[in-house]
Amino acid sequence: MSAVTSLPTFKPQFALVVPTFNPGREAWAQWVQALQSQNCKPMQVVVVDSGSTDGSLDLSQQAGFTVLHTKAQDFNHGATRQWALDQTLLAHQTENLSPEFAVFLTQDAVLAHPNAFEELLTPFEEPKIAATFGRQMPKLDASWLETHTRAFNYPDISRTVQLQDKASLGIKACFLSNSFAAYRLQDLMAQGGFPAHLPLGEDTYTGAKFLLSGQSLRYQATAAVYHSHNYNGLQDFQRMFDTGVFHAQNPWLLQNFGKAEGEGTKLVKSQWAYLKAHASQSNCPSLLQGICQWLTVNALKLVGYKLGQVHQWLPSALVRKFAMNKVFWQPNK
Repeated sequence: MSAVTSLPTFKPQFALVVPTFNPGREAWAQWVQALQSQNCKPMQVVVVDSGSTDGSLDLSQQAGFTVLHTKAQDFNHGATRQWALDQTLLAHQTENLSPEFAVFLTQDAVLAHPNAFEELLTPFEEPKIAATFGRQMPKLDASWLETHTRAFNYPDISRTVQLQDKASLGIKACFLSNSFAAYRLQDLMAQGGFPAHLPLGEDTYTGAKFLLSGQSLRYQATAAVYHSHNYNGLQDFQRMFDTGVFHAQNPWLLQNFGKAEGEGTKLVKSQWAYLKAHASQSNCPSLLQGICQWLTVNALKLVGYKLGQVHQWLPSALVRKFAMNKVFWQPNK
């Protein structure tokens, strides 16, 4: 009888990078506990803190995390993450074993199950996959609109996306979220790392570059976190204003993948169907209340996005008022 040769187990070596700013001591303790329960652990956890004063730094140090410090006024979605990653790689330069992958989480994205990292990283066994991102499920306090948006953007079916998929997915093809994502470092660095000088969207920007380079993105629905926001009307407006600025400053994105309005229309129609089916159930309001919320929120989002697209024609004081990421508009940025 011939001996059975076992296949090598995929054991990814990865670093975890997490930006923090006053996550709240209790909430951060839950985040740390979920991390420590993982059956696939990072080589190093790097916390990039922007001046927290809520006691969360003590918990990070007790957990053995590497803490890097920056100023809140210097935080940049792409540049700060890249700086933290560069520091991490530099620290491993003299070691025999350096991370092959980098995982990014946000302070409010709580790992949903012990094999979240394992599931997120397994797709990298396919060489063409440059980045993966996981499912984001709503928290218990999520509004009906946010609950629906999470399901719309993060379904329960995984998929691998290639450049040709833009024909059916449009701009959604390059969708990628650093709230819970992983990158093959060789591929990320080949693109020059994360871009700086963006109000947001460093993840989508990088995902689009990967696709245009012939690589693939993987949405891994079996890797999940709890992550949602109950934005008020002003915050919805501001978030979409920043998105409009991002698209206006990167016209190549829409030229290659199509306009964002098409995806927005699909979302609005899906919200309406969800409201009709779930009115007065669970966290869903009555149909009349829901219609008012649905109309108001989407009107604010549309106006915010359109104004963001023409931000260069607006007074600078008004731009800063409309923006969610106000640091981006500081004179020295």
